[in-house]
Amino acid sequence: MNATHEQIALEKAVAGMILVDNLNDLEGNLLLSRGTTLTEATLMILRRRRIRYLHVQMSCLTEADANDVHDIQLQRLVKLFRLAGTSGASGLLLRHLIQYRLDKNRA
Repeated sequence: MNATHEQIALEKAVAGMILVDNLNDLEGNLLLSRGTTLTEATLMILRRRRIRYLHVQMSCLTEADANDVHDIQLQRLVKLFRLAGTSGASGLLLRHLIQYRLDKNRA
């Protein structure tokens, strides 16, 4: 499996991705060292710190890996919408987000 690296927007990052470079905040303070594997908790902290981009290792995913990434993203969406319910505008938005993620990850 050949690994490449890419700069991605934080909102596209998922748990399990690996940082290629050290990640610093706007003041230059080291937040995460290169080689760090991202977790959901880490991603939440980076969102609070208003980090916009990450330089991560991208690898050729197997079908099983792609399914795992999809499942993680689906669980996160369901968790985010747990209080909003599945009817009305909230339900419609959730369905569209799930469909968007499905199409995007299968491409």
